[in-house]
Amino acid sequence: MIAILVAIFSVSGLQLNGQEYYQKGSIYSINKKVELSLTLALFMSNYVGFQYLNKKDPLTVDEINALDANDIWWLDRIATQQDPDTRNKYHNASDVIMNVTIALPALLVVDKNIRKDWLDLLVLYMETHALNSSLYLGVSAFTNRIRPFVYHPDIAIEDKTISGTRESFFSGHTSTTATASFFMAKVYSDYHPELGNKKYWVFGAALIPPLVVGALRVKAMKHFPTDIASGIVVGAAMGILVPHLHKKKKNKNLSFIPVTGAVNGLLIHYTIR
Repeated sequence: MIAILVAIFSVSGLQLNGQEYYQKGSIYSINKKVELSLTLALFMSNYVGFQYLNKKDPLTVDEINALDANDIWWLDRIATQQDPDTRNKYHNASDVIMNVTIALPALLVVDKNIRKDWLDLLVLYMETHALNSSLYLGVSAFTNRIRPFVYHPDIAIEDKTISGTRESFFSGHTSTTATASFFMAKVYSDYHPELGNKKYWVFGAALIPPLVVGALRVKAMKHFPTDIASGIVVGAAMGILVPHLHKKKKNKNLSFIPVTGAVNGLLIHYTIR
């Protein structure tokens, strides 16, 4: 009888409590010189990108008159049916909540174990936002989805012919908000592995700010629901993936031991310390 592969996994040390884990140093591997240079380069390119977006040709009167809200998917059509008299109020409210959420990760320094790595985390946070903005600009540069308010008959034509009416997809406000809230949730969870499955409550809470901002952007007639959903997905992905890809790997020991006798094969011994 021949066993082609016999794998035995011996796992030790997985139930480290928070303090024991922190004593091993920062859980993220960050090269400040390289990553700061990358982040600054991204912010500079993003500045140029926003200048490009501002120069997109505005809609003509004929293009506006040819629009019909009935041509929009029913789920998105609701964004064209909001009260135009309150759209500026909701727009301003979305700005406030987005900016507050961007500042929220600063609360992580309250945790003494996270506070010791504040500079690494600041660099990582800036890089995450720079990457999110770059992705937003890349998509916005090649899409021309018209904002919902342009479809409303009671909004003055002067407001519809300004620049910036072709950047509905995807929502930069919700993407930026989700980047901040999910970055905070990811970092906190990484520093507290003892949370176990309870970390999903943390990520659930991280979903609240972008959902609120998204609802306000729809009320402001700036974005369609699908723009909001796409922005949340992109922002959440950036907030989670960038820290995750910088996370240090735990010490591992992998050995291969030939086995002969009654059973011939290969013993794989895998240890996580």
